[in-house]
Amino acid sequence: MPGLIALASRALRSGRGRWGALLLLALLCVPIALPYFTPFPGIGLAWFDLYQRAMPRQRLAGPVTIVEIDAESLRTLGQWPWPRTRLARLIERIGKHGARAIGIDIVMPEPDQTSPEALLGRLDEPPSAVVDALAAMPRNDSVLTETIKRHPVVLGAAGFDAAAPSTTVGLRTWPLVRGGELIGAALRHYPYALVSLPPFQAAASGQGLLSVDLERGVLRRVPLVSTVGAAMVPAFSLELVRVAIEASPIEVETRAGEVAALRVGELRVPAQPSGEAWIHFSRSTPDRYVSALGVLSDRVQSNWFKDKIVIIALTGLGLVDYKTTPLGEYVPGVEAHAQLIESFFDGRHLQRPAWLPAAEAAAFALLAAVLIWAVPVMRRYLAVFLWLALSILVCAIGFGAFAWSGLLVDAANMLIALFLVFASLIAAALAQADHDRRASQQSLRAAREAAARVAGELEAARRIQLGILPRSEASFAGEARFELAAAIEPARAVGGDLYDFFMLDSRHLFLHVADVSGKGLPASLLMAITKVLMKSIALRAAGASEGLLTQANVEISRDNPESHFVTAFAAVLDVDQGELRYWTAGHDTPFVLDAGSACQLDRSGSGPPLSVLPDYRYPQQRHRLAPGSLLVLFTDGVSEAEDPAGGQYGKERLLRCLTRLPPDTSAQAALAAIHADVTRFVAGAPASDDLTLVVLRWLGSRRD
Repeated sequence: MPGLIALASRALRSGRGRWGALLLLALLCVPIALPYFTPFPGIGLAWFDLYQRAMPRQRLAGPVTIVEIDAESLRTLGQWPWPRTRLARLIERIGKHGARAIGIDIVMPEPDQTSPEALLGRLDEPPSAVVDALAAMPRNDSVLTETIKRHPVVLGAAGFDAAAPSTTVGLRTWPLVRGGELIGAALRHYPYALVSLPPFQAAASGQGLLSVDLERGVLRRVPLVSTVGAAMVPAFSLELVRVAIEASPIEVETRAGEVAALRVGELRVPAQPSGEAWIHFSRSTPDRYVSALGVLSDRVQSNWFKDKIVIIALTGLGLVDYKTTPLGEYVPGVEAHAQLIESFFDGRHLQRPAWLPAAEAAAFALLAAVLIWAVPVMRRYLAVFLWLALSILVCAIGFGAFAWSGLLVDAANMLIALFLVFASLIAAALAQADHDRRASQQSLRAAREAAARVAGELEAARRIQLGILPRSEASFAGEARFELAAAIEPARAVGGDLYDFFMLDSRHLFLHVADVSGKGLPASLLMAITKVLMKSIALRAAGASEGLLTQANVEISRDNPESHFVTAFAAVLDVDQGELRYWTAGHDTPFVLDAGSACQLDRSGSGPPLSVLPDYRYPQQRHRLAPGSLLVLFTDGVSEAEDPAGGQYGKERLLRCLTRLPPDTSAQAALAAIHADVTRFVAGAPASDDLTLVVLRWLGSRRD
């Protein structure tokens, strides 16, 4: 399992996440492009509702009036069902005012139980006068049938998916005409229908289906054409329009085996391939409704019905299913038919053509390609800004298309898909960043371990380097002819300075200081070689050491591939007589302090540093020390020590420090005073070079 996770992580990071995002793009394009499928249907429908809430339809015409049998009508005229003679009077009153079509959003599948013949059957031994009177009265259903014949009435029917009491397998409708190819797409099919009595159907000018399907509890679209049994049946709204404009039969236009539109006279209504139409709802307003009580009481104005489509419907509480619209309003179901008819006359048709999903997939692919190209090379905040900008663009396209042409662009699914592509790119970037961080941490850990090893090795080298230098307090214990003190401070862990002193015999002391060019390990290696070589040459030469630096120069020059050079000062002191013989190879000569007066030894015989001129012969110089004299040997780490401002300590300051020393100052005290003076001058500034000091105090000849 960890191996699979690591493999997936590497695949995600490859190409900065582009390959994974491209694969995701391809996978998401497929469901977006399918015309009858959406990857997130609930979100897409909610987005379509958002369009309508932001831009509800503006009513340009009011061709429909709803006569509602409302709660007030029921309280005044009695509970439902009313006698059908009352419904007939309602139709008569509406027709008298010049309605173009009257729709009855009420299904009447059974005879009127309030009709005289029905009452006669329920009476126990009625008087003969009552029987004769009832028998002479016309049937209620006959009265309604005659009224329907006289007026342009359209009946509503309900489609059923399963058989129920009073359902049939067909209904009587005005035939539809198919223009074009056979319809291959599946229309909404109802095996059964609940219809009004056959006499009503025969008398009516038309009949259409009232049935609609809710999507997640919201009414968004209605079928303009459905099938009941084997017959195509128009929607109630469409049939009302046909009757109102006295058009020929409704024509169903097809294209590539799918419904393209329905034509009623001059009116052409675009439809979905399944024969459905999306309703563009306007805000529900009371001026669409007229109470049936007012109509029956003749408290109406002619312009409410003149040349209009009138729908009679039940809206009394508990008698009708109220439905939720995309605007979030809870309205009677009849309003859906009214608003659909209004949209026909307003020329406002919502559409989601079959080609639109493919266009959405192409737009998504283009925008996602921009993200895939740009995000991996952009700063994170700019990448987020780009994603937000593209998302806003998608929203703007969706709202613009809805406002201008009624196109239902599924921007929600495009936004989700864009976010998934963007998230995959960000995830890949974070995975790469985490990988880089881990690699950096690993490299840093390795570097620290290596640095620790090097530091340990350097510390060991430092200990070895300092360990090979003699210690004055241990070298000449009990010596009464001179005092000697020495100190060295490498600028780094190891350095190129060195000093050495040892007795060549009982009366000759060898002194040596040197400074190898460069710093660090290379200088320290040459320093060790120089020390060992000088000691070896000095011991072999013993008292006759005139050619000491000359021989050392030859040996160092022979094996020096890096061409480092060494400045050196070497001397042999006759500790009984105070005679000092010395040789100088490009090094500062020591200072001599005698009776409060300090001077620097003559360096006129100084030659070049060792390993510069291999054949050079270094001359010998001499100086005689007085008893009590101090001889101070130093490297340029003393004279060139720098303060924080970059100023150098200098030999003049060293000279002044020596002249301030009290008489009879010991070698150790003199060294401590010089070191303290240099430290005060430096004031904590980092050392620029190795510092080496050797102080000799000659006390005079041995006393017996």
